[in-house]
Amino acid sequence: MNDQPDLFGAPSSSSGSTGGGPPAYVVPYPIAVNTLTRTLDMLRAAERWPWDPDMKAARMERNVPRMLAVLPPEEAADWRARINAEAARLDAAAATAA
Repeated sequence: MNDQPDLFGAPSSSSGSTGGGPPAYVVPYPIAVNTLTRTLDMLRAAERWPWDPDMKAARMERNVPRMLAVLPPEEAADWRARINAEAARLDAAAATAA
């Protein structure tokens, strides 16, 4: 009688769902490398941080780690070192300008 799904996310009894929610999205390797390449290129071209503090946090604290998690450990370490070097350069430039 109750075939309508719950509006708050509980699966209906007739859906056959075992629970647990949808599968987690895993970023495909080519997209991760492309995103990291674009980010690194943007940082290298910048004389100061190209983003406001909120966007900087979103990119550097959330997006970059998510992209690095897709890569093999050695490759991730290389990308991390290159991105961190540019971040340190931009932080130093910001400290000098302040």
